[in-house]
Amino acid sequence: MKPQTSLIMAVSLDGKISTRDGAGPRFASEADGIRLRELRSHADAILVGAGTIIADDPTFTENGKYKELRIQRGLAPNPIKAVVSGRGSVPETAQMFHPNGAPALVFTTERISSSRLVPLQKVAEIYRVGETTVDFQRVIEILGEVYQVKQLLIEGGGQVNFDLFRAGLIDEVYLTLCPKVIGGKDVLTSVEGAGFNFLDIVDVELLDHRLVGDEIFLHYRVCKD
Repeated sequence: MKPQTSLIMAVSLDGKISTRDGAGPRFASEADGIRLRELRSHADAILVGAGTIIADDPTFTENGKYKELRIQRGLAPNPIKAVVSGRGSVPETAQMFHPNGAPALVFTTERISSSRLVPLQKVAEIYRVGETTVDFQRVIEILGEVYQVKQLLIEGGGQVNFDLFRAGLIDEVYLTLCPKVIGGKDVLTSVEGAGFNFLDIVDVELLDHRLVGDEIFLHYRVCKD
């Protein structure tokens, strides 16, 4: 069974998810961080791209209130941690690979070199899911069938988001619109990739919106044929 797949992102007023100096989403508020932790507390697994791991180095380890919430919901104390890296460029020293009782997974391709494969095999379970590009349909299938993931949370970055939208695999979007203007034609946006033609645009339906301070918390359902 396909997991329910939700995407969460914090963006500036002009759609950026980082700054020119690569500071990541630190422009978002503490309230946005709480929203992220609350959504994580429902997730069986979290999926990110290698760029997010390299830039932000998240642990995906829960504690205190959010760990207790997970246990009360019948979930493991920590979510499964998964990263997409076509060449295996994610460093094996990343915090997501530190033991916390939850599996760490790397989805890569046949392009991964032995010099990257060997160290990653020591800290994670490796899946080669494509010759030259990652087959995201297969990624989702493995998470659902092998790891019984029912709720999957996508935390970026922009290329992973585009690939999942293009494959029709995103069900919901949680977006925090932050009162910041960042600019820059080369600064990362929430959805990167080659972009969509007019007839391929992804339609979404607004389910909920909340004003928290100067930020707007938005929740959308992806419209599918």
